[in-house]
Amino acid sequence: MTLKEVERLRPEDFKDINVPISTMLKWFDVCDAYWMHSGKIEDPHVELTSGKCSNGFFDCLRVLKYLNLSEILANQMARKIRFYMPNEKIDWVIGSPMAGITFGHDVARALGAKIFMFTEKDPSQNGKMLWKRVQIPEGETVLQIEELITTSTTLNAVKEAVDEGNYSPVNWVPFIGVLVHRPPELPVSYYGDRGVISLIEKRVWAVEASECELCANGSQRFRPKTHWAELTGKR
Repeated sequence: MTLKEVERLRPEDFKDINVPISTMLKWFDVCDAYWMHSGKIEDPHVELTSGKCSNGFFDCLRVLKYLNLSEILANQMARKIRFYMPNEKIDWVIGSPMAGITFGHDVARALGAKIFMFTEKDPSQNGKMLWKRVQIPEGETVLQIEELITTSTTLNAVKEAVDEGNYSPVNWVPFIGVLVHRPPELPVSYYGDRGVISLIEKRVWAVEASECELCANGSQRFRPKTHWAELTGKR
């Protein structure tokens, strides 16, 4: 499959089918948005923006920038949510800034939710989110949608902001919907009383270079956004 073929995919052709994970990963691969280490010590690995080393890389924005793929994946997310919560009425869908905004909006539309909103980053505190522009009426149901979950930090910051900033108690549904779930270990037990409904799930670790087994054995590390060819072998 080529990028041109991906660009020609029609959302209406996928509305009534479950797309396999292998197909979605192929779309990510074609968009240069997905890479996993081969397991061979001598092969290169990822250097993250944080400076940590990792055995995997996802960049959902490289996929979601294509409107057809965002719509297809949002419809897949909505189908999966309806499977797990067939009788749950969803009034609001809320996401985090910035990459999750487009995907959350598309999922809200696919689910038939009446409102989509997102939290905002607090400029005065790193990692803190704010909820201040609108209020959720008491009793209305709220679903959180994210494009990527690595740990619980961002998703819990979103929930905390909405809970703190809303005048009345927030009625969260019992699941978080996520396009790519890439925790450092599986299963995950640190999302409180909510489970995760994901389209793609991969265990991806991140450690300091001083603790990296791959570095210790001579594997080179590369920043994926600037050294994609060296990391993946793609030319």
